[in-house]
Amino acid sequence: MGNAVIYARYSSTGQNEQTIEGQIRVCKEYADKLGLNVVRIYDGDKAKSASKETEKRKELHRMFADAETRTFQYIIVYKLDRFARSRNESRIFKSELEKYGVRVLSATENITDDEGGELYEMILEWNDEKYSQRLSKRVRDGLDTSVANGTFCGGNLIYGYKIRKEQIGNKDRYIKYVEIDEEQAAVVRYVFKRYAIGISKKAIAEELNAQGHRYNGKPFMARTFDKYLSNEKYTGVFAFGERKCDNMYPAIIDRVTFDKAQKLLQKNKYFKKSNAVREPFLLNSKLYCGYCGTLMVADGGVGKLGNTYKYYACKGTKKGICAKNREPKDALEKWVTVETIKFFRTPKFLNKLADDLLAYHDRKTGASEIKAVETKIAVAKKQIDDALDSMIAAESITTKKMLDRKINDLGILIDDLEMQKAGLELERGLPITKQAIFDFIAEFTDGDPTDKAFQKTIIDNLVVTVYTYDDQSVIYFSVGNRKDSPLITKRETDEIIEKRVDREGSTLDDIGGLTDNESELFIKVRIGKGYFRLIA
Repeated sequence: MGNAVIYARYSSTGQNEQTIEGQIRVCKEYADKLGLNVVRIYDGDKAKSASKETEKRKELHRMFADAETRTFQYIIVYKLDRFARSRNESRIFKSELEKYGVRVLSATENITDDEGGELYEMILEWNDEKYSQRLSKRVRDGLDTSVANGTFCGGNLIYGYKIRKEQIGNKDRYIKYVEIDEEQAAVVRYVFKRYAIGISKKAIAEELNAQGHRYNGKPFMARTFDKYLSNEKYTGVFAFGERKCDNMYPAIIDRVTFDKAQKLLQKNKYFKKSNAVREPFLLNSKLYCGYCGTLMVADGGVGKLGNTYKYYACKGTKKGICAKNREPKDALEKWVTVETIKFFRTPKFLNKLADDLLAYHDRKTGASEIKAVETKIAVAKKQIDDALDSMIAAESITTKKMLDRKINDLGILIDDLEMQKAGLELERGLPITKQAIFDFIAEFTDGDPTDKAFQKTIIDNLVVTVYTYDDQSVIYFSVGNRKDSPLITKRETDEIIEKRVDREGSTLDDIGGLTDNESELFIKVRIGKGYFRLIA
């Protein structure tokens, strides 16, 4: 019998101590079913968001410290989102726990939190977005007529304008037109005029307040003008989709004054933020030294001419126990991005990936998965019936209250399971095809490899781990089934490198260059640990 701990956390503003008790009860029953001995319960965290308020989760940090004792092998949570909300946070947490032989289990979810599933979820989100875009286009096509006629299309009306209604037909139908609110427009003109001659937004706000002006009944503040000064509608022109609309909003500000304000906004933005913005190290928590296996961390320096240099440096080298050279930050991030795109666009890989994702879809939404959830619902309903019978027979008020709480907890569990079942049934009916997967990969990897925002998108979503040596590197991607190992170890990477070296000692850098037997070996590695690409 293995040891386990339970981690329970509030997940929304509607939850309280009672629902925490319900989570613990379900987790205990799950532990009993697996034959696990629960040695501790961590239930003191009240952060409403798993990812945004991680620093407030004291019980989580205490649990991680206790994991170092190696006295338990499993952490049981009610749902995986109680543990972590983001893929990156989940991966970091699990990699830390793996050091101590600890795995995370969900008491209510049948689908494991694996990397293949994450890519599958990304494709679903992309599919939904495409549908929304098609729907939005149909709606926008209908609105184009209103734009052409200069009538108001709805939404928030900006400060300085008001709506004029013209009745058409019966008394309940109107056409809406935008016209200038002269009192508010006078304030807008004042703001633009003063800002255009170099007066700060804070000073303008103080002047307006001294004159007795108010915004929604409250004094003006500097940030009130942020949206004013950059809103082109005040010139009478704005973009509606691909259409340039110039007949809906009457002009309050002339184009010369507006353009002058834009130049000052950009200038002030530069001076305000030039020293505050820090460029992120995109491979943080994903890059490891190939020689000693420790994390590579941010490093840098300033040259004789004042130039700034950024690197990734091995922690072991910093401590004097490793000789790994530093890696130039920008060059390495670009290289990882380029090689990831190359690999995901390889036809042989794309076909295998599509087959894997379609199989994952069938497995996740198959009858056995839905049946498993239905079984849990039936068990919970039976427990409610039994608890109701016990409540009727009970004479003790304390016993009745305890049973009442249990019934309430089970009701919440049934609601969660019903939602899970509905989600599986919905996915089961979604038309996911090979071509849709090909289209997703093509669109997702279409970008400028030198652009930092694009690099971040690729690395955050498709790259799990990178092991770098002075003469070669290995990239592990976010695909395949990775239930047991959130991160590949240095030992496993060394073994893979040894197997991939041919008789002449050169490395194979592409699955297209493998023989049939080597392809089989590659697929076995992929199924167990995730795809990899080795670059000489």
